[in-house]
Amino acid sequence: MNEQQLKELALAAQQNPLGTTARRVALSKLIDSIYRGGRLCYPYKGQFQGVYKQIYDEAVQDLCLYICKNIDKYDPERGEFMTWVNMLLTQRFFKEAIPKIIGSGHEIYLENSVLESREDLVVEDREEEDSYISAFQKIRRYIELDPSGVFRQTYIKKYTQANFQAIAIKRWSGVSWKEISEELNIPIPTLSNFYQRSLERFRYEFRDLCGVENLT
Repeated sequence: MNEQQLKELALAAQQNPLGTTARRVALSKLIDSIYRGGRLCYPYKGQFQGVYKQIYDEAVQDLCLYICKNIDKYDPERGEFMTWVNMLLTQRFFKEAIPKIIGSGHEIYLENSVLESREDLVVEDREEEDSYISAFQKIRRYIELDPSGVFRQTYIKKYTQANFQAIAIKRWSGVSWKEISEELNIPIPTLSNFYQRSLERFRYEFRDLCGVENLT
C-alpha cells in the first residue's frame, strides 16, 4: 500500500465517528498495512543486542494502539502519514519500550500500563480515550475471570505457571519483562514471543468482546 492509500485510510478513519463500523474497518486496514507494509523504521539499530526485537515489538504494539486512539491527531497538511508514524516510533514509543523490556534501571521514560490513565498524554477527545480505557478494562476483567479456563491452559511448554493469564495481567499492571523473567526463571525472548503469539491467537475473541481491533 502506497503513501497516498495510507493517507486516504487515515482520513477515512478521521471522518467517521468513534464506534462506527466504518472507522473500525479503516483503522484495522491501516494498522495491518503498517505491520505488513515494510515501511516502519528501525530506531537505534545495532544497539540493545539480544533484546532489540522484544523492545521493537513492544514499541510497535504501543504505537499502533496510540494510532487507533489518536488518529485524529494526524494532520496531512504537515507531512506524510508514515513520516508521522516513524517519528512517533523513534521519538517516543521505542524509548518508552526500553525500560519495559530491560527494567527501570535503564529507564528513559517508564510508561504506565495501557490499562491505566496516561497523565503524560494530552488527549483532545476525552470520550474516545475513555472508550478505549473501558475496552481494555473489560478485556483485563475477562482474562482474570477466564470463564472457559483457556487463558490459564495456554502456557509455555513445561512451565504451567507461565500461562497467558498470569503474564498478561503482570504486563498490563506495569511489571517489566525483566522482572517477570527473574520471577519465572524464563528468558525474556521466550516470554515475549509467547505473549505475542497468544495475543494474536485471542485477537478475534477480544475484538468480539468489546470491538477493539488491535491490542498492541
